Amino acid sequence: MIRFVSILTLVLALTSAPRLLAHPGHEHKILGIVSMVHENHLEVKATDGKTSLVTMNEKTRVLRGTAKVKADAIKAGDRVVVTAVEAKDKDGKAVMVATEVRLAAETKQAQQPKR
Repeated sequence: MIRFVSILTLVLALTSAPRLLAHPGHEHKILGIVSMVHENHLEVKATDGKTSLVTMNEKTRVLRGTAKVKADAIKAGDRVVVTAVEAKDKDGKAVMVATEVRLAAETKQAQQPKR
């Protein structure tokens, strides 16, 4: 009987762990290329090929390297690292809300004026 209870406890612990990790409110990192930008959201094609729609709000920080930039600096084709949390929209639908969007730092070649 004790062995049965031990095995049952182990099985329940192992099967419930993924559900506990998938709860809303914790941060997700999305690495990839911006495929589309709109005024308050962007689409990022991740390195694994999955496309994620991420909403931005007034609290979203946008950085290029370590410098803070405006959201309109984000362009299609930019490499980004997005930190986002899962939240519910006004209809109760799950959405990813960006807390930070990091753009790749400009290279020295891109910073030099063309002659």
